[in-house]
Amino acid sequence: MKNNYSDIPIIILAGGKGERFVSKSNIPKQLTKVSSNPIIIEILKYYFSFGFNFFLLPLGYNKKYFVDFFYNRNNVKKYNLNILNSNSINILDKKINLLIFDAGINSNKLSRIEQSIIFLPNKNSIFGVSYGDVFADINFTKIISTLKNSNLKSILSGYKECSPFGHLALKKNKVVKFLEKPRLEMPINIGFYFFKSKYFCKKKYKKNYDLETGLLVKLSKEKTLGCCMHKGFHFTVNNQKDLITIKTLYKRDKNLFKKLI
Repeated sequence: MKNNYSDIPIIILAGGKGERFVSKSNIPKQLTKVSSNPIIIEILKYYFSFGFNFFLLPLGYNKKYFVDFFYNRNNVKKYNLNILNSNSINILDKKINLLIFDAGINSNKLSRIEQSIIFLPNKNSIFGVSYGDVFADINFTKIISTLKNSNLKSILSGYKECSPFGHLALKKNKVVKFLEKPRLEMPINIGFYFFKSKYFCKKKYKKNYDLETGLLVKLSKEKTLGCCMHKGFHFTVNNQKDLITIKTLYKRDKNLFKKLI
């Protein structure tokens, strides 16, 4: 059953250069197919399954590919899209409402978020931010409830990855135990954020001030950045090898992305 999250906009960060992902056709990583659908469509569908229906896509590098894809009439119909006009945002209940705009080719993540703020319908609510290349069956109900019922300004999802190596437990220079790819103690940030709009909207940041290296560091020092640990599925597509891996997982299980929902 869907939650009523239609009042929580989601900003998808897909305007970067994606320098770790090299494609012969130069198609942006987010538009490459992992199933019968591109990465960004699977992400939008997952959010939509929870009741989110207003998405912002601040574009930068390779914006033409995204514009061509999302304004294509066949794709609009196929993916149940409602492409919004920035001058008149008319959100439809049963559609994936998508506002696409040019945030500048050299804009960083924080700049793209800032430029999205002006389109938020309720400046006193909360909004979400997501990277455009991460798959995870996030429990949005838990993370949103935690943020709303706290003094936090923002919350992110943490995840304990497994080491790609075998680890050794030693005692007096002797191996007493061999651990094959153990789960690491320190979690990573997997890029699913929610912010209280009123705190974010009060600030104006310099051009060289970015999300992970600037704002999140500041919030952590203030002790106003929360973390909700994710224990389910997680996979980030950084490069072609990762793309092959996630495609292989899908081939083995055609319901892989449906299980996320």
